[in-house]
Amino acid sequence: MGKQNICSVIVVVALMISLFTGMFCLEPHLVKNVQANPGDVSEEWYNETTLNVTVLYREPRINWYDFQYNSGGTWVSRLNTQSDVNDTAEYRFIVNVSADNGWENITYINVSAWYDQGNDNSVYNQTVGGNLNLYFVYDNRTGTPSWQMLWPTGGEVTGFLHTERVVVDPVGSPRFTDCHNLTFSFTPGYQFRYAPGDGTWDTSRNATNDAQSWNFRISASNKQGYVTWIADEFGIYSYTEIMSAGWPAIYGYPGENATAETNITMLTRSNGNYSLSVDVGNLTHETHPTANISRKRIWVRGGDLDISSNFTGAADLLYFYGSALAYHIARANGTSLTTSDIEYKCNIPLGQTAGEYTAPISYHLMTT
Repeated sequence: MGKQNICSVIVVVALMISLFTGMFCLEPHLVKNVQANPGDVSEEWYNETTLNVTVLYREPRINWYDFQYNSGGTWVSRLNTQSDVNDTAEYRFIVNVSADNGWENITYINVSAWYDQGNDNSVYNQTVGGNLNLYFVYDNRTGTPSWQMLWPTGGEVTGFLHTERVVVDPVGSPRFTDCHNLTFSFTPGYQFRYAPGDGTWDTSRNATNDAQSWNFRISASNKQGYVTWIADEFGIYSYTEIMSAGWPAIYGYPGENATAETNITMLTRSNGNYSLSVDVGNLTHETHPTANISRKRIWVRGGDLDISSNFTGAADLLYFYGSALAYHIARANGTSLTTSDIEYKCNIPLGQTAGEYTAPISYHLMTT
């Protein structure tokens, strides 16, 4: 075979090998990567998108609420339990409200509270007296909020304060929803009505089912007329105090039914139905103990005791208000009771030793 034929064979063999091994090529990048046809593809998943749905309420949403006592700067819940009244203890209603159509859509947030008088089917009624009712109003109709204490109006509640704070809604949409915390704080007077409950407090939410309690209702309304509300209750301890009582002084002669020169004024406080009685001991001579005057010769009147009565027995009491079996209805307003018509008399026996006589006086105020 000639030299020319041998060279041709070598070239052909080299080309054949380069097709399989890529060891030889006649120009750069003779073999290139290109997208291949995958052939028969039966399915494919793509999980990079989501469906977004926003649920909006037409009515306001009350997310949470509480009735609290200011304990040295820390607010403590007093729902479904009794609380003190002493003219300094501060309490507040607090409520968290959301508006899915913007806060400007809120018109009113109202807080009404009332002593149920033993009937849990009772409702707020401002005509029965300030010690039985509260009514606070947040008015946002113009977009500039105003706050009012509509009831009581006679000083039975003082120190009405309020706050408003914008917060993050716990569940709503950040794009649509506005959420505010609102507080209505106040200081009840001494006669804020006693409410012991019915013996066991039911802590169910949105329920007022304990008799002898304070019921309250917080409601939120908007421009479309939708109203959302909650209901609950709390109790109040009894408050009973005799602040002052005068010192009766009688000047008289033997055989005279002598009257004290001035009537006595008593100042008392009671936040429930009450009785007020008096007991007087025997009059004893300061220097001659045997020269006494029986308590049966002492007469008294005042309060509901219109006609003078004497102490007829060793342990008999005379009642200015109420009786041993009944109580006087609690005062409708004010923080104290002034009784200024208490009058004492002494029927001095004939031949009674001259001198100074003293008898102990005991007043008893009882709240129920």
